[in-house]
Amino acid sequence: MKAVVIGSGIGGLLTSSFLAKNGYEVTVLEKAPYTGGRFTNLDYKGFGLSTGAFHMLPHGEDGPLAHLLKLLGAKVTIVNSNPKGMIFYEGETFHYREGWKYLNWRERIKAMKLLADVKRNKLPEGEEAGMSGREWIREKIGNNEFVDLFIKSFLGWADSVLDVPAGELAREIKAALKWGGPGLVKGGCKAVTDELARITEESGGKVLTRKRVVEIDPEAKMVFTSDGDELNYDILVSNVGIKETVELIGKDNFDRDYLKRVDSLRPSEGIKYNVALKGESRIGNTVVFTLDTERINGYNEPSSISPELAREGHTLIMLHHALQSRNVKAEQRRGIEDLYRIFPNLDEEGEILLIQTYLDGNPVNRVASGQSVEDFPIQDVYIVGDAYKPSGGIEVEGIALGVMETLEKLGLGSFEKWYL
Repeated sequence: MKAVVIGSGIGGLLTSSFLAKNGYEVTVLEKAPYTGGRFTNLDYKGFGLSTGAFHMLPHGEDGPLAHLLKLLGAKVTIVNSNPKGMIFYEGETFHYREGWKYLNWRERIKAMKLLADVKRNKLPEGEEAGMSGREWIREKIGNNEFVDLFIKSFLGWADSVLDVPAGELAREIKAALKWGGPGLVKGGCKAVTDELARITEESGGKVLTRKRVVEIDPEAKMVFTSDGDELNYDILVSNVGIKETVELIGKDNFDRDYLKRVDSLRPSEGIKYNVALKGESRIGNTVVFTLDTERINGYNEPSSISPELAREGHTLIMLHHALQSRNVKAEQRRGIEDLYRIFPNLDEEGEILLIQTYLDGNPVNRVASGQSVEDFPIQDVYIVGDAYKPSGGIEVEGIALGVMETLEKLGLGSFEKWYL
C-alpha cells in the first residue's frame, strides 16, 4: 500500500511514522527546505527559538502526544513542569494553588463542584455547550475578576484565542484534570520532529523537502508537484489544512454545504516574543499565566531544562499573546509594554531577541479550538495537523488526538480511552 503525506509538520510526521512502521510505502512531501513545520527549532543569535510552538507539550509526558511517541519508541525526553503553573497578578508571581485566596467561600464551593462535575464527564450540552466559555464560568462560579482573567490568560496561552464555546472549555479543563499540566521537551521542538522523520525513514519511508504539491487528482489517486513529479497513492494524508486541501483537489469535487462549513472555519492568530535574560534560570520548568497584562497571556523558559537553547550566560524566555485586532503594529506595541510590566529592568537585564507574528497564511492554528467539520468527504484522503483537533485537544495534543482518529480509521490502533 502506498501512502503520500503532504506536509512534514508534527501531524504529518506522526502519521507517516505509524504508516511506515506498519508496512506502508510512505512518501512525505514538504515544500519548505526543512522538516517540522511550526514545531521545530530556529537558530537565532545563538539561541534556539522555534518556528511556532514553545518547546513545550500541554500535557507533558502524560498526554496523547507523549503516548504516541512511546508507541513509536521515539527517543524523546519530556520533563513535566513543576509546578504545573504559576500566576502573575497584582505585581506578584505565585504558585497557581494560591489563586484560591481570590475566591470567597461560596465561589470556592462552586468552583470545586464544577471541577468535580467535569471530572465525572458532566459536560455542557445543547445550547449551553455553544455559549461563551467565559460566560459559562461566570454563571457557574460567579462574576469573579480573578477567575475571568485566569481563564482569559489560559485560553490566550493555550489556544491563542480569548474565548471558546463552553463545550470546548469544559473538555480542555477535563484534559488538564485527566493528564495534568505541561512539560518541556529536552532539545526543543526539533527533538520531536527530527525523531519522527528518522523513524519514518528508518522504517523505509521517504521524507522529501522542497517538494510543493500543486494538485491532487482523487479519481486517479495522483499527487502532482511543482517540479513535475507525479505520485500515485492508495491513501493520502494532508497536513496542510482543510481549506488548502480542498483547493488542491478542486472545489468542484465538493458539495456547496461542505464548502460553506469549510469557509466558516477561522484560524487562531497571535504574537510570540523571544526574550534573552542575563544570568541563571528565572522561573524553571513551568508556565506563568499573566493576569496583570494588557496583551501577553503567558510565558515559559525552555532553557531551564535545555541550556543549549540559550547563549552562554543567558536564559531564554518565550511569551505569547492572542491577537485582539488586525493592527499588528499596535498589538506588538502593547505587547512590548507588557514585557516591561513583567520584567521592569529588561533593558539592563537582557533584550528582546525576536518578535514573531502568526496570522493569515501562517497562523498559530489553521482552525481555532472549538471549531470542526465532519470527516473529509473524499475517499482515502485524511486530514491531520492543526486544521483538525478534536474537542478538548490543546495545540499539539489536539493534533495527536486527530492522528489517533486517523490511525483508527486505517485499522492501525485503538485509542478510545484517549478521547474527551
